[in-house]
Amino acid sequence: MRTIVIGAGAIGLSAAYYLREAGAAVTVLDASEPGSKASAHNAGWIVPSMSVPVPAPGMLPQALKWMMRRDSPLYVTPNLSPRFVGFMLEMLRNCTTERFEAGLKVLAHLSSETLQLFDDLAADGVSFESHSDPLTMLYTHAGNLEKHAVELKTMEEYIPGFQWRALADKDLAAEFPNVSEGLAGGLQTLGDRSIDPATLTSGLAGACRRNGVEIRAGSGATLRIGDHGKTEVLVGRETLKADRIVVAAGVWTNGILAGIGDRVSLVAGKGYGYDLPLEGNAPKCPMYLAEAKVAVTPLNTKVRIAGTMGFGGIDERISAVRAHGLIKSLPRYFKDWPPAVTPPQPWTGLRPMTPDGLPIIGASRKRPEVLIATGHAMLGVSLAPPTGKLIAELATGEAASRHLASLSATRFRL
Repeated sequence: MRTIVIGAGAIGLSAAYYLREAGAAVTVLDASEPGSKASAHNAGWIVPSMSVPVPAPGMLPQALKWMMRRDSPLYVTPNLSPRFVGFMLEMLRNCTTERFEAGLKVLAHLSSETLQLFDDLAADGVSFESHSDPLTMLYTHAGNLEKHAVELKTMEEYIPGFQWRALADKDLAAEFPNVSEGLAGGLQTLGDRSIDPATLTSGLAGACRRNGVEIRAGSGATLRIGDHGKTEVLVGRETLKADRIVVAAGVWTNGILAGIGDRVSLVAGKGYGYDLPLEGNAPKCPMYLAEAKVAVTPLNTKVRIAGTMGFGGIDERISAVRAHGLIKSLPRYFKDWPPAVTPPQPWTGLRPMTPDGLPIIGASRKRPEVLIATGHAMLGVSLAPPTGKLIAELATGEAASRHLASLSATRFRL
């Protein structure tokens, strides 16, 4: 079975890896180098504990309150296009307790094997920087802590071996002397991990090449219907044919699907981050600053901070004010970190967002030989191996997931 994968991020490379394991001849195409977009520019978390949908009760009203703040962690860029307005209205309909809980169960099930799959990748020679320190979530408001504790109790039902505990303010002070006093408390999860995401995509790309996958960087691709009614891939003036085509192009997915008259309900969610020096009183384990919505990830050579979610178009320009909001949030949670020095240049990444917060993993509504894998929001790295494995199962007709309907590309009205 010849298969073409369009997209060389964490999702596309994982799909290529498992497709090759299943015996397919695989070519990966991407206009950029592997992992150079959002797959490298993220917090680097493998987090079953945070596998929850973005649309949640109270989420959009909070975003509307923050719209006048240029450095708010959650915002919506005004856009009156019918498709964007329709997307936001559909997202609003998903901000109910019932739909949130249903989505949580789907994501928890999809996440249930992610830790084992990462272990399997490492055992098979996929090299990446990985850390297993507990994730500690810090809260300034007790109500937010209590709400997330309820979610963690649900996770226990679906994720084998998942454990967590609550930390009172005095416990935080004893374990983390540099954490600010007067916080409402914290939650700590055991079993989550953190990685350097750039090493994951590099490791996957290397493993794919060793296994015989062809990776063509700098090769932008589009789809079209050929003379015999078959879906073809155009790379410049070259026409490529395959039995299966996987579109795992993140926020650029619809531009590729347009060639076969298809699209999915997807918008870009812009995130920002900094890589700070690993010095002074920098945290030694990953932390989530709940109200600021900021992830802190200590790595071998740096401390990465990442956050914000901006709904809008495909725009990779960096707003210095929006990015600096991450730095401004840190003193609420830490006593004297980071040092009062000029931070390095921020980076940005565009996350593919769906109206219900669940990824799209399944066949195109127009062409069954085209499989789509996108819409993972902030869980692209965390869910890359299970998504790649599921795509390989779909391509070979072996998929048996009970949640396929919830992940289908056809679940939205367009």
